[in-house]
Amino acid sequence: MSPRPALTVRPIRFTDDIPGWQTVLGALGAVLLSEHPGWLVYQLGAGRLAVHAASGAGSGSGSPAGTTVLGFETGMPLAEAVASAAERGVPVELGGTGHGEAGIVTAADGTSFTLDTPTPNPEDLEATRPELAVLPIWHAPRPRVALDVLDGLGMRRRVIEEDGSWVDLTARSGGLHGVHRREEAGAELSFELEGDVAQLQEALAEVGVDAQLHEESFGRSLRIADPDGRAPVWVVERQPDLYSYALSEL
Repeated sequence: MSPRPALTVRPIRFTDDIPGWQTVLGALGAVLLSEHPGWLVYQLGAGRLAVHAASGAGSGSGSPAGTTVLGFETGMPLAEAVASAAERGVPVELGGTGHGEAGIVTAADGTSFTLDTPTPNPEDLEATRPELAVLPIWHAPRPRVALDVLDGLGMRRRVIEEDGSWVDLTARSGGLHGVHRREEAGAELSFELEGDVAQLQEALAEVGVDAQLHEESFGRSLRIADPDGRAPVWVVERQPDLYSYALSEL
C-alpha cells in the first residue's frame, strides 16, 4: 500500500461576519496565513481553519452563514494522496472545484468535503497559543462510515467513548477530529485546549466577545458567542480523567 499522507485538519466556516471571526480567532491565538476576497486561512496551535464568506455575503457562492464544512490539507502530492486514500477504501476522486483541483470525498452518509494542497506558510508563522487545537465534529448516523473515511485518510484514533457514540482522532500534521453519533449527518466546529479555558474567556472578554464557562460531567468547556448569532462555539478542555472514555489501542 502507498504511505499514509501527512494530513492537516482544516475545516471551513462560512460566515456573514468575517471581521467578527477575525476578532475571535485573534483572541484564540490563531495567525492569518492567507487572505483573498471572501477566503481566509488561519493557523492554530494544531490544525487550521478556513473562513469563507457565506452565500449572499458578497462572495456570490458558498454555504449559509453558520455552516461548517469538513476539510483537510495533505502534504503529499495531491494525486498521490488521493490514490493512497482510494486504496484504503475512501470514496475519493480527483476533480475540479471552485478553488481548483482537489480530492473530492463523498461519504456514504452524504457528507462531502475536499482534500486540498497545503496553504503556503513561507514565513513559518506559528499560533500564539500552541495548546489550542481545531476539533471539527462529524455528526454521523453510522459512525463506522465516518471512521472508515478518516482512518483511510491517515488519521489515528485517540479517545473512544465506551458506548461507541464518540471517537476522536489526531492528524499527523496537526489538528483533531471528532466523530459523534447523531440521527442526521452534519458537521460542527469546535476546539480543544490543553490548559485552563478560563484564560481564553479573559482573552475573548478583552476584545468584546462573550464566552461562558460551563462545568460538564466530562470536564470544563467554554461557549463562545458565534459572530453569526448561531449556537455557541465550544472550546473543551483536554480531559485529565477519561471517565467513561478509553484510549484507543489502534
